[in-house]
Amino acid sequence: MRASRYEIAMYGSMVGVPLLMFMIMLAMYLSSPYAYTLLPALLIVALGAFAVTGAKEIYLHSAYPGSRNRMVKGIEEHSSAHPRSTKGEPVTIAIKRFNAQSREFDRISYRYYATKLTTVLGALIDIKSYQDNTLSMRYNCRMGICGSCSMVVNGKPVLACETNLMNVAEAGNGIVEVSPMLGHPLKKDIAPDLTEFFAKHKSVEPTLYREKAAEKYQVKAAIPQTKDEVDKYLPYSYCLMCGLCLDACPVVNSNPNFVGPQALSQVYRYHKDSRDQKGKRRLFDVDSAEGVWGCEFSGSCSKACPKGVDPAAAIQMLKGSLMQSITEDDKVL
Repeated sequence: MRASRYEIAMYGSMVGVPLLMFMIMLAMYLSSPYAYTLLPALLIVALGAFAVTGAKEIYLHSAYPGSRNRMVKGIEEHSSAHPRSTKGEPVTIAIKRFNAQSREFDRISYRYYATKLTTVLGALIDIKSYQDNTLSMRYNCRMGICGSCSMVVNGKPVLACETNLMNVAEAGNGIVEVSPMLGHPLKKDIAPDLTEFFAKHKSVEPTLYREKAAEKYQVKAAIPQTKDEVDKYLPYSYCLMCGLCLDACPVVNSNPNFVGPQALSQVYRYHKDSRDQKGKRRLFDVDSAEGVWGCEFSGSCSKACPKGVDPAAAIQMLKGSLMQSITEDDKVL
Protein backbone atom coordinates (compact mmCIF):
# COMPACT_ATOMS: atom_id res chain seq x y z
CA MET A 1 0.00 0.00 0.00
CA ARG A 2 1.41 3.39 -1.02
CA ALA A 3 1.93 5.86 1.83
CA SER A 4 0.44 9.35 1.66
CA ARG A 5 2.44 12.58 2.01
CA TYR A 6 0.99 13.07 5.48
CA GLU A 7 2.12 9.61 6.60
CA ILE A 8 5.60 10.18 5.14
CA ALA A 9 5.90 13.51 7.02
CA MET A 10 4.59 12.02 10.27
CA TYR A 11 6.88 8.99 10.33
CA GLY A 12 9.79 11.01 8.93
CA SER A 13 9.54 13.48 11.79
CA MET A 14 9.23 10.68 14.34
CA VAL A 15 12.50 9.20 13.09
CA GLY A 16 14.23 12.49 12.19
CA VAL A 17 13.97 14.25 15.56
CA PRO A 18 15.81 11.57 17.59
CA LEU A 19 18.32 11.17 14.75
CA LEU A 20 19.13 14.90 14.66
CA MET A 21 19.48 15.01 18.43
CA PHE A 22 21.93 12.14 18.22
CA MET A 23 23.89 13.94 15.47
CA ILE A 24 24.07 17.14 17.57
CA MET A 25 25.37 15.22 20.60
CA LEU A 26 27.90 13.44 18.41
CA ALA A 27 29.06 16.74 16.78
CA MET A 28 29.42 18.36 20.20
CA TYR A 29 31.44 15.40 21.38
CA LEU A 30 33.75 15.70 18.34
CA SER A 31 33.91 19.53 18.73
CA SER A 32 32.50 20.07 15.23
CA PRO A 33 31.68 23.69 14.17
CA TYR A 34 28.32 22.49 12.80
CA ALA A 35 27.17 21.48 16.29
CA TYR A 36 26.15 25.08 17.15
CA THR A 37 24.96 26.36 13.75
CA LEU A 38 23.42 24.09 11.15
CA LEU A 39 22.27 21.13 13.24
CA PRO A 40 20.19 23.17 15.77
CA ALA A 41 18.38 24.85 12.86
CA LEU A 42 17.55 21.45 11.40
CA LEU A 43 16.32 20.30 14.80
CA ILE A 44 13.94 23.28 15.06
CA VAL A 45 12.52 22.49 11.62
CA ALA A 46 12.07 18.83 12.54
CA LEU A 47 10.35 19.71 15.83
CA GLY A 48 8.01 22.04 13.96
CA ALA A 49 7.10 19.29 11.50
CA PHE A 50 6.58 16.87 14.38
CA ALA A 51 4.26 19.33 16.14
CA VAL A 52 2.23 19.99 12.99
CA THR A 53 1.75 16.30 12.21
CA GLY A 54 0.82 15.60 15.84
CA ALA A 55 -1.79 18.39 15.83
CA LYS A 56 -3.20 17.06 12.58
CA GLU A 57 -3.38 13.54 14.06
CA ILE A 58 -5.36 14.86 17.03
CA TYR A 59 -7.73 16.72 14.72
CA LEU A 60 -8.31 13.65 12.54
CA HIS A 61 -8.99 11.51 15.60
CA SER A 62 -11.59 13.94 16.94
CA ALA A 63 -13.25 14.17 13.52
CA TYR A 64 -13.19 10.41 12.90
CA PRO A 65 -16.61 9.06 11.85
CA GLY A 66 -16.60 6.50 14.67
CA SER A 67 -15.69 8.92 17.42
CA ARG A 68 -17.83 8.76 20.54
CA ASN A 69 -18.06 12.56 20.57
CA ARG A 70 -20.07 12.69 17.34
CA MET A 71 -22.75 10.16 18.28
CA VAL A 72 -26.19 11.58 18.94
CA LYS A 73 -29.14 9.57 20.19
CA GLY A 74 -31.79 8.96 17.55
CA ILE A 75 -29.56 9.93 14.63
CA GLU A 76 -28.13 7.22 12.45
CA GLU A 77 -24.55 7.82 11.39
CA HIS A 78 -22.81 6.25 8.42
CA SER A 79 -19.13 5.46 8.47
CA SER A 80 -17.28 7.17 5.62
CA ALA A 81 -14.21 4.98 6.07
CA HIS A 82 -13.47 2.69 3.16
CA PRO A 83 -13.91 -1.06 3.70
CA ARG A 84 -10.95 -3.39 3.45
CA SER A 85 -12.07 -4.85 0.12
CA THR A 86 -14.74 -4.10 -2.47
CA LYS A 87 -14.88 -7.67 -3.73
CA GLY A 88 -18.08 -9.52 -2.96
CA GLU A 89 -21.68 -8.59 -2.30
CA PRO A 90 -22.37 -5.19 -0.68
CA VAL A 91 -24.02 -5.46 2.73
CA THR A 92 -25.11 -2.75 5.15
CA ILE A 93 -24.20 -3.65 8.74
CA ALA A 94 -26.10 -1.48 11.24
CA ILE A 95 -24.64 -1.78 14.75
CA LYS A 96 -26.61 -0.68 17.79
CA ARG A 97 -23.82 0.49 20.06
CA PHE A 98 -24.15 1.18 23.79
CA ASN A 99 -22.57 4.46 24.82
CA ALA A 100 -21.23 3.95 28.33
CA GLN A 101 -20.96 7.71 28.92
CA SER A 102 -24.46 8.78 27.93
CA ARG A 103 -26.04 5.41 28.87
CA GLU A 104 -27.87 5.46 25.55
CA PHE A 105 -27.69 3.53 22.29
CA ASP A 106 -26.25 4.87 19.03
CA ARG A 107 -26.91 3.27 15.65
CA ILE A 108 -24.07 3.38 13.15
CA SER A 109 -24.14 1.80 9.69
CA TYR A 110 -21.14 0.45 7.81
CA ARG A 111 -20.74 -0.61 4.19
CA TYR A 112 -19.18 -4.04 3.89
CA TYR A 113 -18.50 -6.41 1.00
CA ALA A 114 -19.06 -10.04 1.94
CA THR A 115 -18.50 -13.44 0.37
CA LYS A 116 -20.46 -16.64 0.87
CA LEU A 117 -18.08 -17.71 3.65
CA THR A 118 -18.07 -14.45 5.62
CA THR A 119 -19.35 -14.69 9.18
CA VAL A 120 -20.84 -11.86 11.20
CA LEU A 121 -17.85 -11.94 13.54
CA GLY A 122 -15.41 -11.83 10.62
CA ALA A 123 -17.16 -8.75 9.24
CA LEU A 124 -17.09 -7.03 12.65
CA ILE A 125 -13.37 -7.74 13.04
CA ASP A 126 -12.73 -6.22 9.60
CA ILE A 127 -14.81 -3.16 10.50
CA LYS A 128 -12.86 -2.70 13.72
CA SER A 129 -9.52 -3.19 11.93
CA TYR A 130 -10.08 -1.06 8.82
CA GLN A 131 -13.09 1.23 9.31
CA ASP A 132 -13.71 2.04 12.97
CA ASN A 133 -11.21 1.10 15.65
CA THR A 134 -13.49 2.45 18.39
CA LEU A 135 -15.82 -0.56 18.05
CA SER A 136 -15.77 -2.79 21.16
CA MET A 137 -16.92 -6.42 21.26
CA ARG A 138 -16.12 -9.76 22.89
CA TYR A 139 -14.61 -12.64 20.92
CA ASN A 140 -11.87 -15.21 21.30
CA CYS A 141 -11.70 -18.56 19.49
CA ARG A 142 -13.78 -17.63 16.39
CA MET A 143 -14.84 -21.26 15.98
CA GLY A 144 -17.88 -21.80 18.22
CA ILE A 145 -16.05 -23.16 21.27
CA CYS A 146 -15.48 -20.31 23.74
CA GLY A 147 -18.93 -18.69 23.52
CA SER A 148 -17.49 -15.17 23.82
CA CYS A 149 -19.02 -13.60 20.69
CA SER A 150 -22.64 -13.72 21.86
CA MET A 151 -24.79 -10.95 20.42
CA VAL A 152 -28.15 -10.29 18.79
CA VAL A 153 -28.22 -10.41 14.98
CA ASN A 154 -31.46 -9.38 13.27
CA GLY A 155 -33.31 -9.82 16.55
CA LYS A 156 -32.01 -13.34 17.30
CA PRO A 157 -29.43 -14.19 20.01
CA VAL A 158 -26.59 -16.03 18.25
CA LEU A 159 -22.88 -16.70 18.24
CA ALA A 160 -21.45 -14.28 15.68
CA CYS A 161 -18.70 -16.70 14.64
CA GLU A 162 -21.27 -19.33 13.63
CA THR A 163 -23.64 -16.96 11.82
CA ASN A 164 -23.24 -16.58 8.06
CA LEU A 165 -23.41 -12.93 7.06
CA MET A 166 -24.89 -13.48 3.59
CA ASN A 167 -27.71 -15.67 4.92
CA VAL A 168 -28.66 -13.02 7.46
CA ALA A 169 -28.39 -10.25 4.86
CA GLU A 170 -30.66 -12.09 2.42
CA ALA A 171 -33.28 -12.50 5.13
CA GLY A 172 -32.98 -8.81 6.05
CA ASN A 173 -33.06 -7.40 2.50
CA GLY A 174 -29.37 -6.58 2.48
CA ILE A 175 -29.28 -5.13 6.01
CA VAL A 176 -27.74 -6.87 9.01
CA GLU A 177 -28.80 -5.48 12.39
CA VAL A 178 -26.26 -6.17 15.15
CA SER A 179 -27.02 -5.26 18.76
CA PRO A 180 -25.75 -6.34 22.21
CA MET A 181 -27.47 -8.84 24.46
CA LEU A 182 -29.89 -7.05 26.78
CA GLY A 183 -30.13 -9.85 29.35
CA HIS A 184 -26.78 -8.72 30.78
CA PRO A 185 -25.33 -5.38 31.89
CA LEU A 186 -23.34 -3.67 29.14
CA LYS A 187 -19.83 -2.25 29.21
CA LYS A 188 -19.55 -0.58 25.83
CA ASP A 189 -20.92 -0.98 22.30
CA ILE A 190 -21.83 -4.68 21.93
CA ALA A 191 -19.61 -5.96 24.76
CA PRO A 192 -21.64 -7.27 27.74
CA ASP A 193 -20.53 -7.44 31.35
CA LEU A 194 -20.82 -11.11 32.36
CA THR A 195 -19.79 -10.68 35.99
CA GLU A 196 -23.30 -11.43 37.30
CA PHE A 197 -23.68 -14.31 34.87
CA PHE A 198 -20.55 -16.07 36.14
CA ALA A 199 -21.53 -15.32 39.73
CA LYS A 200 -24.87 -17.09 39.24
CA HIS A 201 -23.10 -20.01 37.61
CA LYS A 202 -20.72 -20.27 40.55
CA SER A 203 -23.54 -20.01 43.10
CA VAL A 204 -24.93 -23.47 42.21
CA GLU A 205 -21.51 -25.12 42.82
CA PRO A 206 -21.12 -26.67 39.35
CA THR A 207 -18.46 -29.18 40.37
CA LEU A 208 -18.47 -32.81 41.39
CA TYR A 209 -18.94 -33.24 45.14
CA ARG A 210 -17.26 -36.14 46.89
CA GLU A 211 -17.72 -37.05 50.54
CA LYS A 212 -13.99 -37.63 50.85
CA ALA A 213 -12.38 -34.32 49.99
CA ALA A 214 -9.01 -35.99 49.44
CA GLU A 215 -10.37 -37.66 46.33
CA LYS A 216 -10.32 -34.32 44.54
CA TYR A 217 -6.57 -34.01 44.92
CA GLN A 218 -5.32 -37.59 45.29
CA VAL A 219 -7.31 -39.66 42.84
CA LYS A 220 -5.94 -43.20 42.81
CA ALA A 221 -8.25 -44.54 40.11
CA ALA A 222 -10.96 -43.33 37.75
CA ILE A 223 -14.57 -43.70 38.87
CA PRO A 224 -16.18 -46.08 36.35
CA GLN A 225 -19.42 -45.18 34.62
CA THR A 226 -21.66 -47.11 32.29
CA LYS A 227 -22.82 -45.69 28.97
CA ASP A 228 -26.35 -45.23 30.34
CA GLU A 229 -24.99 -43.24 33.29
CA VAL A 230 -23.01 -40.98 30.98
CA ASP A 231 -25.96 -40.43 28.66
CA LYS A 232 -28.03 -39.02 31.53
CA TYR A 233 -25.85 -35.90 31.92
CA LEU A 234 -23.72 -35.71 28.75
CA PRO A 235 -26.13 -33.50 26.69
CA TYR A 236 -26.00 -30.85 29.43
CA SER A 237 -22.20 -30.82 29.62
CA TYR A 238 -21.94 -29.15 26.19
CA CYS A 239 -22.78 -25.72 27.66
CA LEU A 240 -20.40 -22.99 26.42
CA MET A 241 -21.45 -20.45 29.05
CA CYS A 242 -22.18 -18.02 26.24
CA GLY A 243 -25.14 -16.42 28.06
CA LEU A 244 -27.54 -16.58 25.09
CA CYS A 245 -30.11 -18.56 27.05
CA LEU A 246 -30.28 -15.83 29.69
CA ASP A 247 -30.70 -13.18 27.04
CA ALA A 248 -33.61 -15.09 25.49
CA CYS A 249 -35.27 -15.87 28.84
CA PRO A 250 -38.21 -13.53 29.63
CA VAL A 251 -37.91 -14.25 33.37
CA VAL A 252 -34.26 -13.17 33.54
CA ASN A 253 -35.15 -9.89 31.85
CA SER A 254 -37.93 -9.21 34.37
CA ASN A 255 -36.54 -10.78 37.56
CA PRO A 256 -32.80 -10.14 38.07
CA ASN A 257 -32.74 -12.45 41.11
CA PHE A 258 -33.65 -15.50 39.01
CA VAL A 259 -30.55 -17.69 38.80
CA GLY A 260 -31.22 -18.41 35.14
CA PRO A 261 -31.51 -21.41 32.83
CA GLN A 262 -27.75 -21.85 32.35
CA ALA A 263 -27.01 -22.38 36.04
CA LEU A 264 -30.08 -24.60 36.54
CA SER A 265 -29.15 -26.82 33.62
CA GLN A 266 -25.76 -27.34 35.26
CA VAL A 267 -27.49 -28.26 38.53
CA TYR A 268 -29.30 -31.01 36.66
CA ARG A 269 -26.08 -32.02 34.90
CA TYR A 270 -24.27 -32.70 38.19
CA HIS A 271 -27.34 -34.08 39.91
CA LYS A 272 -27.55 -36.79 37.26
CA ASP A 273 -23.83 -37.55 37.32
CA SER A 274 -23.35 -40.87 39.11
CA ARG A 275 -19.98 -39.69 40.44
CA ASP A 276 -21.57 -36.80 42.37
CA GLN A 277 -22.34 -37.49 46.06
CA LYS A 278 -24.14 -34.29 47.02
CA GLY A 279 -27.50 -35.99 46.56
CA LYS A 280 -30.67 -34.08 47.42
CA ARG A 281 -28.76 -31.13 48.83
CA ARG A 282 -28.07 -30.04 45.26
CA LEU A 283 -31.81 -30.07 44.56
CA PHE A 284 -32.84 -28.20 47.69
CA ASP A 285 -30.29 -25.47 47.00
CA VAL A 286 -32.45 -24.35 44.05
CA ASP A 287 -35.83 -25.04 45.65
CA SER A 288 -36.98 -21.40 45.65
CA ALA A 289 -38.69 -18.72 43.59
CA GLU A 290 -35.26 -17.57 42.41
CA GLY A 291 -34.42 -21.17 41.53
CA VAL A 292 -36.41 -23.76 39.58
CA TRP A 293 -39.82 -22.35 40.56
CA GLY A 294 -39.02 -19.03 38.93
CA CYS A 295 -39.04 -20.66 35.49
CA GLU A 296 -42.24 -20.09 33.47
CA PHE A 297 -41.28 -22.66 30.83
CA SER A 298 -41.35 -20.49 27.73
CA GLY A 299 -38.71 -22.67 26.10
CA SER A 300 -36.89 -19.72 24.53
CA CYS A 301 -33.67 -20.61 26.36
CA SER A 302 -33.47 -23.99 24.64
CA LYS A 303 -34.21 -22.45 21.26
CA ALA A 304 -31.37 -19.94 21.67
CA CYS A 305 -28.71 -22.46 22.69
CA PRO A 306 -26.14 -22.84 19.87
CA LYS A 307 -25.06 -26.30 21.05
CA GLY A 308 -28.43 -27.97 21.43
CA VAL A 309 -28.53 -27.98 25.22
CA ASP A 310 -32.10 -28.06 26.53
CA PRO A 311 -32.16 -25.97 29.74
CA ALA A 312 -35.98 -25.80 29.74
CA ALA A 313 -36.25 -29.59 29.94
CA ALA A 314 -33.56 -29.75 32.63
CA ILE A 315 -35.47 -27.28 34.81
CA GLN A 316 -38.72 -29.23 34.46
CA MET A 317 -36.94 -32.46 35.40
CA LEU A 318 -35.46 -30.72 38.43
CA LYS A 319 -38.99 -29.75 39.46
CA GLY A 320 -40.08 -33.37 39.06
CA SER A 321 -37.15 -34.60 41.15
CA LEU A 322 -38.01 -32.10 43.89
CA MET A 323 -41.67 -33.14 43.92
CA GLN A 324 -40.64 -36.78 44.13
CA SER A 325 -38.29 -36.09 47.02
CA ILE A 326 -41.14 -34.58 49.04
CA THR A 327 -42.96 -37.90 49.07
CA GLU A 328 -39.93 -39.83 50.22
CA ASP A 329 -39.16 -40.43 53.87
CA ASP A 330 -35.37 -40.56 53.74
CA LYS A 331 -33.26 -37.73 55.00
CA VAL A 332 -32.39 -34.69 52.95
CA LEU A 333 -28.83 -34.56 54.22
